[in-house]
Amino acid sequence: MKHKAEYLAVLATTIIIMSSSALAATTLVQSGESIQAAIDKANTNDSISIQSGVYRESLNISKTITLVGIGRPLLDGGAINSAIILQADGVNISGFDIRTMRRTGIYVRSNNNIIYNNTISNCLDGIRLDYSRSNRISSNDINNNTNGITLYASERNQIANNTVRDNNIDEESDCGIFLAYSKDNVIVNNDLTNNGDTSLSLRSSSGNTLRGNIISYNDWYAISLSDSSNQNLIEKNSALRNRDAGIYLDNSRENIIRKNTASDNSRGIYLCYDSNDNLLQDNNVTFNEKGLQLATHASNNTLQNNTAIENGYGIYLSFSSGWNLLFSNHLIDNSCNAYDLGQSNRWDNGNLGNYYSDLGRILYIPGGPGVDRHPMTEPQL
Repeated sequence: MKHKAEYLAVLATTIIIMSSSALAATTLVQSGESIQAAIDKANTNDSISIQSGVYRESLNISKTITLVGIGRPLLDGGAINSAIILQADGVNISGFDIRTMRRTGIYVRSNNNIIYNNTISNCLDGIRLDYSRSNRISSNDINNNTNGITLYASERNQIANNTVRDNNIDEESDCGIFLAYSKDNVIVNNDLTNNGDTSLSLRSSSGNTLRGNIISYNDWYAISLSDSSNQNLIEKNSALRNRDAGIYLDNSRENIIRKNTASDNSRGIYLCYDSNDNLLQDNNVTFNEKGLQLATHASNNTLQNNTAIENGYGIYLSFSSGWNLLFSNHLIDNSCNAYDLGQSNRWDNGNLGNYYSDLGRILYIPGGPGVDRHPMTEPQL
């Protein structure tokens, strides 16, 4: 009897699922018709296909549906509201060209949505998530907005494989991807270029993963962490040709920064203002004015196995940066390989020092009392 009851339960569930699938419908909207009218008539889990054309309306979505643009329809939200507002969970949006007059392109106030393969421009925020979780934003071209993507108090979202460029319109605090009070998000494999002050900015945001992003040509920083953005993982990113730092930490702690490349910036990786207890490991910094710089009470950090080649300074520690541990770093052909004005910084771990292209038997670090008692020759390739 038990097995029969289980069988009947499974059969009943299957019938419900099949019935739901059978009831789901696809509606076609053509140029000159209203997308919002089709949304209002749709049932949960329906699909709406929108043909190429210009649609001058703002969409409010309060049910789980799929919107698919065919031939890149233009959705122009005007100046009244956001182009699309997501109130329901589980909405899929793809294939649109979205514009507004200084409003938000896609405003997400729900969870578990997919925003895929859209072009979003001329908005205040291209995409904005407020108190929203478990969304996937991927393969979009987000350009010429004030901010490209903004997450506020949002968690467990994935932002992947987007092109985020030229988001620097009319504001001083513009950026490409901006997280505030947000945690446990994954930002991977995005291409970010010329996004005003910073392409990837975290403020009071912790536990996030930033991996494999290519970031270039920003007014200040490629990646910026501030206001207690702690315990983030920053790895395998490339920061190229930014006016200030490739990776910048301000009052942020216990972050892991590893296997990144920073080249042709003013500073490759820059920690300041009580950015303590961070790990910088296996990074490669080249052709910067300063490769790795710690300043303004950045203390108790560990710099291990980083490579600094042909920078003005390979590693530069300011007078207020103390109690940092530096070992197994490769300092090669910098104008000054290492410079230490700080307090009680350790340039070896008791067994391993650092590799220098200008090696002496004991290396006295210029600038202050720092001494590497175990310097090592760079191994021959």
